[in-house]
Amino acid sequence: MGTPFIPSLKQVSEASNKLPIPDLWPEDSYVIPIANSHVTQDLKFKKMAFKNTKEELCYHWVYEGKLTVETQIAP
Repeated sequence: MGTPFIPSLKQVSEASNKLPIPDLWPEDSYVIPIANSHVTQDLKFKKMAFKNTKEELCYHWVYEGKLTVETQIAP
């Protein structure tokens, strides 16, 4: 068993651009495969309901895994 895959913020952001409209998607989750060092890894998003300002339910995709944030240190 290898090291668990932890995606970067960039990978999660790029994957989120491929998500379907949550109100139209019939299932409660959506998996997007991404390439990582010549291996395919899956990012799983969950559909969650939130109330908007009019107290109506609206759906959004949520990524609940851990992620890495790549930063650069200024010289």
